[in-house]
Amino acid sequence: MLLPQTVGTSRTFHGKVKEAFTLAFPALLLCLVLDFVGGTVLGANYNDLAKNYPIILVILPGLMDLRGNIFGSMASRLTTALNLGHITNIRDKEVTNNVLLAILGSKIPLIILWTIGLFKVGNLKSALLVLLIVISSAIFIGLILGYSTALITVLPYRKGVDPDMIAAPLITSVSDLITIPALVYFVLLYERHPTEFYLLSVIMFIMLLYLIRIANISRRHRRTFGEVASVLTVLALIESFAGSTLEANSRVISQVLILSVMYPSILDSVGNFSSIIAAKTSTKLHLGGIDAVKSLETIYDIASLLIITPFIAYLTNWLAALVEKYILHQNAGIIWSFIVGYPLIVVMNMFIAVLLAIISYRANLDPDNTTIPAVTTISDAMGTLFVVYLAKSIIGV
Repeated sequence: MLLPQTVGTSRTFHGKVKEAFTLAFPALLLCLVLDFVGGTVLGANYNDLAKNYPIILVILPGLMDLRGNIFGSMASRLTTALNLGHITNIRDKEVTNNVLLAILGSKIPLIILWTIGLFKVGNLKSALLVLLIVISSAIFIGLILGYSTALITVLPYRKGVDPDMIAAPLITSVSDLITIPALVYFVLLYERHPTEFYLLSVIMFIMLLYLIRIANISRRHRRTFGEVASVLTVLALIESFAGSTLEANSRVISQVLILSVMYPSILDSVGNFSSIIAAKTSTKLHLGGIDAVKSLETIYDIASLLIITPFIAYLTNWLAALVEKYILHQNAGIIWSFIVGYPLIVVMNMFIAVLLAIISYRANLDPDNTTIPAVTTISDAMGTLFVVYLAKSIIGV
């Protein structure tokens, strides 16, 4: 997911609208295109997952959101380490330490989500298989994302470019890109080549143990792990609501296939809009306190982004219809209730982002560390409810 850290260069409404179309819109469009890779894979395999591995649907929203947050935070830590001179290239020990922390940090919310899914779905044997699939794929994805994060942080820094401007947005988009395909690949590998699946799983655990052996975890690293794990644990409980709602309504959604294709894009884009406002609000709070937030500029920020939501909504629906027609070989059209309802969901989440940033600031918490993960998690829950509502309204339930 995109985690922008932008400071508005204009305080007028006209300037804000220009920024929305020249800066935010291209970034959101890129994320939209990347999300459809995962959406296409999910749509093609949705019925099989719902029938044979329903617990995966409970876990899926949390995996999509929390993984982006974990590696986005890692990008921020590496940027700080670069500026302090603690690392100079991706082979440094500090990079290995952060990759390990990110992989291990993702396991706690994953196990929480799996446990909730087990109680909801039942079938311990199937649940244990899903746990192995999810953990093995998580290690595989974590290794790719971890060193990709280091690469797109270190290289720009060497070129004199601020990594904070590109690393976190890019890695969270890549995270969304590979999470669903990798998970589905491990499922298909188990079904078609179980021996190879178990062998690959063993290799993943060996690689994790090797990372643990060569890492040099200090008290500072353990403190970072504790902070990240605490935040992610709370967010995982919220994400379980989205996952449980998705699984409980899987039969309804499967009857409107285009919504399963659109699902990752809807969650990601709603979270992206909210993240932009969260970042802007946090900057205002740091620079001018709450009085800076209580200004027309905040309204201009929200209104200017709201203007581009119909374009994102239409493109989301249009791309999904193309995917369904030419890849999944079914017919689908524009869902006008989605086009109308999408801006309403977005604007609600943008105001929630402002509110959460203010609450964090008043609680003496850094809104940079708390608001974006919290608001993207809430966006997932509201986006899931929105998709379920659309599915039920379309089939008349």
